[in-house]
Amino acid sequence: MPDPSQDALVFVLNGDPVALRADPAARLSSVLRDVAMLQGTKIGCDAGDCGACTVLIDDAPVCACLMVAGQAEGRNVTTIEGLARDKGIGRRLGEAFLRHGAAQCGICTPGMLMAALGLLVSLPCPTEAQVLDAIGGVLCRCTGYRKIVAAILDAAGSIPPPRPVEVDDTLRNVGRRIARLDGARKLDGSEAFGADGWPEDTLLLRAIRSPFHRARFTFGDLDAFIGAHPGILRILTAADIPGENRYGVIPPLADQPVFAVAETRFKGEAVAAVIGIPAVIAALDLAAVPVRWDECAPVLSIDEALAAEAPLLHTGRIGNILVRGLVERGDPERALADADALIEGEFETGFVEHAYIEPEAGFARRIGDRIAIAAC
Repeated sequence: MPDPSQDALVFVLNGDPVALRADPAARLSSVLRDVAMLQGTKIGCDAGDCGACTVLIDDAPVCACLMVAGQAEGRNVTTIEGLARDKGIGRRLGEAFLRHGAAQCGICTPGMLMAALGLLVSLPCPTEAQVLDAIGGVLCRCTGYRKIVAAILDAAGSIPPPRPVEVDDTLRNVGRRIARLDGARKLDGSEAFGADGWPEDTLLLRAIRSPFHRARFTFGDLDAFIGAHPGILRILTAADIPGENRYGVIPPLADQPVFAVAETRFKGEAVAAVIGIPAVIAALDLAAVPVRWDECAPVLSIDEALAAEAPLLHTGRIGNILVRGLVERGDPERALADADALIEGEFETGFVEHAYIEPEAGFARRIGDRIAIAAC
């Protein structure tokens, strides 16, 4: 048993008693990743929406990002690293997920496995409906869930496992399922994503963003602010951008500045970045940085943006038009009348926002005369 001190959090982590010196008001997800150094617990939204950070507290699944670390005091916490040590249900789940190809990008997989483990601990032989309900709090952007559901039912013994593939030199295996080469890393939490590691001496960067839909702004004495805050090394603005201060996916249409100049055009647009020692930057109140905001009337709809008196979002986009094109339309009634065959049907599809769960994260460092970037 660790020797607990006054500022230590004492609980059982994956079967072992631990005493961690951590802020009891910090998110449990942060303490697990940054203090216990168990980065198998993934961070997606930090709002309880995606479920990627699901862990078990006394065998019940919870979103670790919504639980303060102090609530774990004296309790049993199980993360994806603990599932790998489980020779019973945990092992069966991992093997079933690998057999069924239930891990694709992998960012949701640890949370999905923990939710599944919590289900099978309390309900060894669940129905498909119960499986769907149990994993409903963990979002997956790429599997369609069917392989995940099948894997959980397989681990519970409710359905037979898929036939194993015998690898040979013929073409008999074309179209048949084979295990992913990177599947094991996605299932045990060891797969490294953008936010899962960086060099020890890395500095932290936080962007200062517009609190208004549209605003003019000016900076105060940034050098004096830096001097009054040890640990802050630099504040970058548009003046520090070498070359052209804009980027975009399609070069001829690029018009997004790295940092806004004089005026922001949407809520959240970056105007500067504060760089320094991680602990200092993480604790910094960005509202204290000397930026003076002058809110302006926003343009929030297409009709408003196309109005003759509308302010220009970009000086080079006359009429707030990014690009013009030609759409030709024929005579649909004539086309139907001349068609060789007509097929009528009614179709429905659910609304799907196919957005990634993995947060945008990474680091950069100078190697010789080059900049090496590691990012998701």
